Amino acid sequence: MKKFIYLLPVLALFFTACDPMDEIYADIDAQENIIVGDANYTLTDDDYSILELDGGFESVDDVKSMVPNFLTGKYPVWGKGSSVLVNYNMIGGLTDLAEVSNYVNAVNYTLNIDDYAASGSDVLGFYPAITPSDFLEDVLTDNVEAVEGDVALVKYVQFTEEPIITTTTNYLLADDFDYGSVAGDLSAISDWVGHSGGAPLVGYTTTSLAMVNYPSSDIGGAASIDGFGSQDVNRSFTPKASGTVYLSALVNLSAVGADTGTYFFHLLDQGTNFRARVGAMSDGNGGMWFGIGASSSTLTFGANSFAFDTTYLIVASYNIDNGTSNLYVLTTPEATEPLTPEATNIGTAGTIIERIGIRQGYNGPTGIIDGVRVTNSWADLMVNDIAVDVQGDKTYTDVYYTFNGEYWNPSTNVYYLTSDDYDSMGTASGQPGKYNNFDSGIAPANYLPTFLALAHPFAQEEDALIVMYKYYISGTGTRVRGNLYTVIDGVWTAHSSSLQFGHDGNSWLPDNTIKYTLVNSDYEYMSAQLSGDPEYADLWDSLGYYHDYDYHWTEAQIVHSLGILANNINPTAEEGQKYTFTYLLYDNGLNTVSTNVILTNGVWVLNN
Repeated sequence: MKKFIYLLPVLALFFTACDPMDEIYADIDAQENIIVGDANYTLTDDDYSILELDGGFESVDDVKSMVPNFLTGKYPVWGKGSSVLVNYNMIGGLTDLAEVSNYVNAVNYTLNIDDYAASGSDVLGFYPAITPSDFLEDVLTDNVEAVEGDVALVKYVQFTEEPIITTTTNYLLADDFDYGSVAGDLSAISDWVGHSGGAPLVGYTTTSLAMVNYPSSDIGGAASIDGFGSQDVNRSFTPKASGTVYLSALVNLSAVGADTGTYFFHLLDQGTNFRARVGAMSDGNGGMWFGIGASSSTLTFGANSFAFDTTYLIVASYNIDNGTSNLYVLTTPEATEPLTPEATNIGTAGTIIERIGIRQGYNGPTGIIDGVRVTNSWADLMVNDIAVDVQGDKTYTDVYYTFNGEYWNPSTNVYYLTSDDYDSMGTASGQPGKYNNFDSGIAPANYLPTFLALAHPFAQEEDALIVMYKYYISGTGTRVRGNLYTVIDGVWTAHSSSLQFGHDGNSWLPDNTIKYTLVNSDYEYMSAQLSGDPEYADLWDSLGYYHDYDYHWTEAQIVHSLGILANNINPTAEEGQKYTFTYLLYDNGLNTVSTNVILTNGVWVLNN
């Protein structure tokens, strides 16, 4: 009859207004139907289907954003003060478990050639006699920025036998003139040999030439030539009998002859057949022209004038099949061969090219030559590809390291599944070994307890191990996941996930409230702590004796005493932590009462 009593006074409004009536009904329903509930709920397969999930959540953020609406539908009449502890599945493993989350989000670091070099290795891997752990801490310190508690998954290779190394390059010859810190005669300190003339000799200077993006740039020293010198030198490389051979060098000339000009470097065969002769002459106006001769010392010069004491990249080519030589003068490397050469000359074809020469001639150029390269293509002049083939048995290892704020140390109680481990769980379709990972149809929980029991037959009760594995998610790919497994009643058991939600009067929110019911020792502890406080002179003794509060306690005094208890049971509580304390209060009989508190600015205060 209660509802009729409330409605009678407003029946007269029925014919004149609908909205007020709706509001009254809503208010009455709200007042009468709100329930404060408390539950522990585990999501079912049907629940995941309602949420349009494939058996679990991918992240804790998804849990926090999707579960509130689900709880509204599940508990439609529960209101402010209600709470539900929701137990749920994470796809492939846990990401909210403190002991595991760092491992799931671990930085993946794979050692590179420079890292291995610190151990004396010149290949991509540690040599057999090396202990990798002697170097991994320094590798991580040098390459990974971290704060205390960060974890890195380190991947490295180690050879189980001495590797056999075969090196191939993309060039026939490359000379950066890196011959030490003492200047002198080039032929006396290098593989360059004289083939004609005498003093003054082709020199070696410790000053190098540079050009951005040219691979043989600013390395070591350079060769120096003199317009009054007479020695010519050459260096050999693997013979080339057909196609086009390319020659490049950085050139910086300070003077050239004023007559018809002369060449200063070239290609040649095993004898005295010179090809692609590169030369220079004065333009009569304070600059110079560059030219080329295919097989004759008579050069064809380009029309562009170039400055002295300036570094240029000179590229010459000789087509063995038709005898054509082209010359290019560049101020920056070009990825592809320009359509128009600086100069072209056609001469004798068919010469087998197997040497490069540097020439000094009377009244010829004076200057520096550096970064000499000979290749089979233009593109190979501009990049420095070196292919290293390494043969030898090796192992691939993944290991976790944890940063303690100062040093990286090997992580303990962590195991990363190997390919052999997946294979041991079955290699057929629908089994982990098929693709060496788990997925929604190959659940880790269906395999890992048995795997761990076989791998650790003597494990004791409460032994724990964090197991890391690969998990495939459709549309996302394979990720590293993990879970904490503990021996419980003799069985390796996966840790389960849970998150508490509370109702704030409007909606469900993730809630860290801890519900705690006081026991006798709690009353006694608070009594002892308050015994010296004059404000509680008539209160503390009965609190410890009767194990309850009474009507003499004010709300503020109760909150203060509960704060003392909270600091005792949770001394490291973080700002914003909540408690709901349930206790006994004597007031015309013994009553059970609950009070909510929250840690604010380091002090436990009432949380209404």
